[in-house]
Amino acid sequence: MRPIAVTDLSIGYGDRVIADGINFVLEKNDLAILIGPNGGGKTTLVKTILGIIPPLSGTVEVLGCTVKHVCPHRKRIGYVPQMGRVPEHFPATLLDVVLSGLFPYKERFDRIGKEEKELAMRALEEVGLVDKKDEPFGNLSGGQQKRGLVARALMGHPDALIFDEPTSGVDIAAASDFRKKIIELHNKEEIPILLVTHDINPYIDHLTKIIVIGRGRFRVGKLDILRDIDFLREIYGESIKVIEVEGKFYLLSGDFHNV
Repeated sequence: MRPIAVTDLSIGYGDRVIADGINFVLEKNDLAILIGPNGGGKTTLVKTILGIIPPLSGTVEVLGCTVKHVCPHRKRIGYVPQMGRVPEHFPATLLDVVLSGLFPYKERFDRIGKEEKELAMRALEEVGLVDKKDEPFGNLSGGQQKRGLVARALMGHPDALIFDEPTSGVDIAAASDFRKKIIELHNKEEIPILLVTHDINPYIDHLTKIIVIGRGRFRVGKLDILRDIDFLREIYGESIKVIEVEGKFYLLSGDFHNV
């Protein structure tokens, strides 16, 4: 059974169509990179896959279940959203935040027991934050908060992981560590990962698909997409340039992005 299958999907809000004709499948152990200009539909596509917003037309299937506004299989996707740093006064510890990843699987008044706490500790060990379990979440660095959210996403033993701009708002060292962690998860968990990012280079040797969305257009492929300058101009605009140096790709689109 395919973890995620998108067929003839149209996404947007109300009468506003952001993109249509979207078709792709995430198979077991896929590492797919989703790129496109800001405002081009990346986050909208992710939210549609998750069932947070309904598709305008077409279908999204998660483990064979058609995703509607409420779908029992939506919880099988671990999600790390795009977000800024949580403020210091946030009233929860790191362990509290990680345990909240179990909420979709529990009834409203169920208690968190010993087994759940052990599971949370294993998730924190996975991301190297066991020693921070009792720290207020808002006191952690941006990189530590991101890793904590990964631990949270792992709590339900997900069948797929989605990361939306996971290295935004963190320093260079933390971003590098986070990219390595994503690759480790990909190799270890053997589940599909969909990663929204401008930075493809760290994943070049591991990615299986590149998905491009923007200006109402959509395409899925591999590195050949980055060599199709005519298509990229349709997505990013006429000023786009792509430089390939020793297997690395650099996208210049007014501001500088390391693709």
